[in-house]
This record gives sequence, structure tokens and C-alpha cells, in this order.
Amino acid sequence: MDLENATAVSDEIKKTGRKTRAFKVDVSNSLQVNEAVNEIARDCGRIDILVNNAGIVTSHENILTISDEAWEKEIAVDLTGAFFCTRAVLKYMMDKHYGKIITMASIAADTGRIQASAAYSAANGGLVGLTISVARSVAKYGINVNAVCPGIIMTGILDCYPKEVLDGLIKEIPYPRMGTVEDVANAVLFLASGESDYITGSRIRVNGGTWIG
Repeated sequence: MDLENATAVSDEIKKTGRKTRAFKVDVSNSLQVNEAVNEIARDCGRIDILVNNAGIVTSHENILTISDEAWEKEIAVDLTGAFFCTRAVLKYMMDKHYGKIITMASIAADTGRIQASAAYSAANGGLVGLTISVARSVAKYGINVNAVCPGIIMTGILDCYPKEVLDGLIKEIPYPRMGTVEDVANAVLFLASGESDYITGSRIRVNGGTWIG
């Protein structure tokens, strides 16, 4: 999401009477992440919820067409970005003995989805491991750390797939429709709420039954 769209969302939230700000941050840059998080903490006095939602994916038949630069960029944004953001907020959450960290991963961590970059699958596998490791290390502080792993969801990220590949992936969904952003948002909302207080180190698969187990 660019700053213009983020600001538009921020303005909508303000209409509900809530306090909100929009930042443009390169999540693969630890300095930018730390500066933004510290500013938010100074402004709000605490940080209760983090949703790691930055992600990119490219389309490749196999790893032979993935350049060094493409690999490094996807790992940097998808995996390292979540690490930087999680690390930046943890000190504030540990101080308050409370926090909810929700990381957006993907079904690609389990399936190595056809045509999706191997870097994307590798990064999302790493996100699951990061979630489990952090959850175990901060549970004693009352901090919940979980992941949401969507399947095929109707977003712009699907534009990277050739039509015939996308059509094939949609046919694999047992549920009678594709997933929506609302389906994913509802899972995130649950994990950010008090209703999930005794859940940590887990992942919710939002995929219409494409991957079960």
C-alpha cells in the first residue's frame, strides 16, 4: 500500500473518532522501521498490536529464472521485514506484559504453490518458524504471536500469475468460492482480540479447504 492509499484509510478511521496516522516505511530497512515504531510509541504511550502484512511475490516456473536480486528482495520484504517490525515492537509489549503479533504468511509455506517464486515460499516458511520461535520466547510476558496463512484470495497480488495458472489454482479450492480480504481480516481481528488470549504459536489457514491439516 502506498502512502496515498494509507492516508485515505487513515482519514476514514478518523471519521469514527479514532486517532490514527499513516507512515511510509521500507520494512526491509531496520532504521526506518525502528524510527516509525519509536515515534508511534512516543505518540500513543504503548503498542498493543502488530500486524505484519507487507509482502511481495513474483512468478517463476522454477528457480532458474530467479535472479539474485529478485531472491534477495522477496526475502528482505516478506521475511526480514516481519523480523524487523516484530523486534521493534517487542520491547514495548514486554514492558506492558501485553501484546498481539499477527503475521501474514501463506499457504505457499506448505505447498510451494505452482508458479509462485521459490523465494516467496521460502520466506513464508520462514515466517511460520519465526512465529513459533517468537511465540515461545515471549509467552511469559503475556504476548500472543500467531500467523494467518491465506490461500487464493482476491487481491492484486494474483496479477503475477498467468491466467491459465490462476484458473487451475481456483479449481483446487474445495469451498464454492474464492477467498476475500474480509475472510482474512476476520481471522486477524480474532487473533488481535481478547477472544484469542490463550492461543499463541499457532497459524490459522484461511484457504477454503485447499490445504487441510
